[in-house]
Amino acid sequence: MECSEPGAIRDEELLAYLAGEKVRPFVEQHIARCQRCAAQLADYERIELVLTSKLFRFDCPPSHVLGEYQLGMLSKELTAAVDNHLSLCSLCSAEVATLAGFLENDQARTEPVAVPGIPVQTSSPNNNHSSVPSAKSVLDHLQNTANAGVRRIIATLLPPQPRLAYQRDTTQVGLWPRSYSAEDVSISIQVEREASRRDTLQLIGFVTRQHEALQSLQGTQVQLIPQDVDVSHAAMPFTQHIDELGNFVFSSIAPATYALELQFPWSTIVVDQLPVTLQD
Repeated sequence: MECSEPGAIRDEELLAYLAGEKVRPFVEQHIARCQRCAAQLADYERIELVLTSKLFRFDCPPSHVLGEYQLGMLSKELTAAVDNHLSLCSLCSAEVATLAGFLENDQARTEPVAVPGIPVQTSSPNNNHSSVPSAKSVLDHLQNTANAGVRRIIATLLPPQPRLAYQRDTTQVGLWPRSYSAEDVSISIQVEREASRRDTLQLIGFVTRQHEALQSLQGTQVQLIPQDVDVSHAAMPFTQHIDELGNFVFSSIAPATYALELQFPWSTIVVDQLPVTLQD
């Protein structure tokens, strides 16, 4: 299909029109009557949607980092990095503004007031300070705000595959490898002891999605979150990203129970109560 008026408008004008920028009145009139240019504009729009879904906030700091930034808990170097990011990212700026407003409203209260969904830390009788939410509650509030509207899907543990008759080593039966499924996403997980340090483990994951190339999953953020009380108080979530082959690796992991979260643009898939351990 050829343009009805070849050379009448440029590709740059089509892109500017798609972005909502001001263009010549003739451009809109031409698109309305030229099937070829209208189809090309639709192709550009589809490409933009695909890129947006794949790259949406791929370089944004996690919500807990934004919370610690607002609470003044970051190092000087990290604070400067977040400052620079906020100057460029309106979405993260909005998250920080939401948290700042929440803290400002809380500081203005003279009596304890219940905030839906946020536990309040009450002061002792001998303390004259008004009740304020704990830092953890503030960070949880910010995380919940950021995740609003994103589905959380709990992955299902699949039955282990039957072993062949000649495979007589049964020490790892029921532990590793493990396979999980969540809608059209499959996750395989293997845990191994690290060669350099016998007291730590390495978690290796492989992710596929039906009818999708492995490269399409590249860059997806994966978090390993401690669920044991003694570990969760001592460590922040570990973060990795899926590579071009569908793999992710967490190294130097202490044996414990974790939650694994794969943060896709359309949903967050959760592997809950993952026992990262080996049988000796």
